[in-house]
Amino acid sequence: MTVSPGSTGVALPTVLRRQSGFTLMEVLIAVSITAVIGLGIWQVLSSIVTARDRVDQVSEQFDGLQKTFLLLERDLRQVVSRPVRNIYGDYEPALTSAGESFELTVTRQGWRNPLGKQRSELQRSAWEFTGDEVRRRYWTILDQAQEDESRDQLMLDRVTNFSIRFLDRNRDWQDDWPPPNQGIPSGPGAPVIPLPMAVEVSLEHERFGELVRLFVMPDFDYAAVQTAITQGNLADEEEGDDQDDDPGSSETGSGQGLAPPENQGGGS
Repeated sequence: MTVSPGSTGVALPTVLRRQSGFTLMEVLIAVSITAVIGLGIWQVLSSIVTARDRVDQVSEQFDGLQKTFLLLERDLRQVVSRPVRNIYGDYEPALTSAGESFELTVTRQGWRNPLGKQRSELQRSAWEFTGDEVRRRYWTILDQAQEDESRDQLMLDRVTNFSIRFLDRNRDWQDDWPPPNQGIPSGPGAPVIPLPMAVEVSLEHERFGELVRLFVMPDFDYAAVQTAITQGNLADEEEGDDQDDDPGSSETGSGQGLAPPENQGGGS
């Protein structure tokens, strides 16, 4: 032990003075361990945030899908046979797919009026497919004026296909409504065109794939419509089987097919 001249205290041993503090290697090892732990924590947090954002995105798109089909069901199940006038003064059917802008246009009832405004409880709404989006448009008044007073709503995006077809009373599917073979009543007053039995909506989404919904119109029973669709499909299959099983009917011109094998080559 050494004591410096003029000092009243006791100096530390030389060995202890050499062992105080951290070496460079110890500092590097501590920094490396801290960096590895921080990197692991950052990866865990990043994966949690990414998964949460993905879940939120899917949930938002699924909510939009549910909202789309919910409003479609309301428009179709609450449809009312009330034709309207367009901006040119011509009558349009209560339910129609005619027109270049919209896939479907309906007049529906049950439009809520919680604020008590002076307006009708009937609403004219239309569904539009722009190529990648499904949009809904509705009008504040039924008979349209010269100025467009419609409101536009984005229902669902990332849609690749959106199509609608109609089941008529003859149990045939129609791509347009009113069908081309159905005449529109003429005369002074608004033409009243019967509603279809059911409406089938097909939608293809980039994430959820192909979705098909069948909406039964309010004047018909769901079981009856399902039976009509099943019978129509069976009739189409039987017609196709008959055409395949009777190749001679189109070749001989006599309407008779080939004879069974056991009756060929022999006489009574």
